[in-house]
Amino acid sequence: MAKITDWGLTDAGFRRPTYAELLDALEHKARELFGARANLTVRSPLGIFLRIYAWMLNLLFSTIEDVYNSRFIDTAVGSSLYNLGRAIGLRLLGAQKSVGYLTFTGTDGVEVPEGYLAETISGLQYITLQSGVIKDGSVTLPASAVVAGPDSNVEANTITNITNPKSGISKVTNVKPFEGGRDTETDDEFRKRYYLSVDFAGGVNIDAIVAEIYENVEAVIAVTGEENDTDLPSASGLPPHSIEIVAYGGLDEEIAKAIYRRRAAGIQTFGNTTVAVVTASGTTFNINFSRPTPVKVWVKVFELVTDNTFPLDGIEQIKQSIVNYIGANTRGGLNIGQTVICVALPTEVFKVPGVVDFKLQISSDGENFSWDNIEIAAREKAVADESMVIVS
Repeated sequence: MAKITDWGLTDAGFRRPTYAELLDALEHKARELFGARANLTVRSPLGIFLRIYAWMLNLLFSTIEDVYNSRFIDTAVGSSLYNLGRAIGLRLLGAQKSVGYLTFTGTDGVEVPEGYLAETISGLQYITLQSGVIKDGSVTLPASAVVAGPDSNVEANTITNITNPKSGISKVTNVKPFEGGRDTETDDEFRKRYYLSVDFAGGVNIDAIVAEIYENVEAVIAVTGEENDTDLPSASGLPPHSIEIVAYGGLDEEIAKAIYRRRAAGIQTFGNTTVAVVTASGTTFNINFSRPTPVKVWVKVFELVTDNTFPLDGIEQIKQSIVNYIGANTRGGLNIGQTVICVALPTEVFKVPGVVDFKLQISSDGENFSWDNIEIAAREKAVADESMVIVS
């Protein structure tokens, strides 16, 4: 029998006794009090009482353990986890709307108002976030989905219908995908963001800038950063004394504002995207950052062997597990610049119950599949969706 002093809060942390250990300790004490021949069988009055009491103690220890775990980011769940995040200025992300840019074509001088609606053929609606005037035949405005959630993530050139027609506006489209729509953040996603945000409270280093964007810019899917504090250009092309932020998802203006808020004075920004930010004094300051090039990844799972525990939607679960690992238009998955390692993908397939055996290959063009890894450069991001995962 384990020592009672080994239970509860110890030098090694909190240890919760099992129901069997509790019952064993109660029976041991009962024999001390009533003699070795005391009837402690399951149907005896004393035996029934001890079992009920052991069950109640087990519930009590379980609650105490939850209270103990609620103080640590790795073990806290729900509201306790979110309260720990509040200590460093981190809040739970609710369901988010996808964002992007709508290009309107029409007569020069016609204003596209804020709140103007456009939609896909299937009826998903998107609304402009600011007004603009058509010049040289078109104007591009930031927009977001009307309804939050991952269903609002759509590919380029799919938002083509004008919901509320206006004279002078003849056509609309989205040149680039709308991304970042998501459901409410899970506990695991919150923990990941917590560790990315440890410098958020007051730093101006590269980690703090990344955390600022990841925390405060809606629809950002992935973000990385690099700095060059030398007097010479870096191997990756950064000028002396500069930083480069690479962000996937989110609106250009919001990312630029976040960089400006955290950027140290006198440090120049570098990247393939330039946005003018209005400073507190009313002047404009150009902020540069980079947009990664999406690299599509196809995955083929073939010669799949399963047993009778394989669920009815097992193939869909396999596809979703692989897409979650690689990443697409929601947070999670491989980060910017992270190579797709082929031998890491089978683990995602085996997460689905009932999988016995299979073969797996990957491709960067959807035609030539192999076991070789797909190298992802520092300014690239691996992406995949369920249509790019073939299971047979």
